[in-house]
Amino acid sequence: MVVLTAMLTAADGKGDEVEKLFQDLVPKVLKDPGTVNYAIHRNASDPNKFFVYECYENREALTYHGQTEHFKAFGQATRGLFAGRPEITFYNKVA
Repeated sequence: MVVLTAMLTAADGKGDEVEKLFQDLVPKVLKDPGTVNYAIHRNASDPNKFFVYECYENREALTYHGQTEHFKAFGQATRGLFAGRPEITFYNKVA
């Protein structure tokens, strides 16, 4: 099991646009083989901050996700909508 978290910050005033794009992306990712969970959370006190929780059966499923057309389209659509790079952390499930 591979778990990934990402902290992302939308550019000022772009939070609603980012949220909409995530809402369109999530159902597609959940259909990808090996995806166990893919959940997006928006910070309650700062609407420009997002927390992404991703869980995959294995590293191959994560690699597949990164190569899908819907994920690539999301990357294109969000170009310029984020303030800086995401903070990504990988975890291995232990219990």
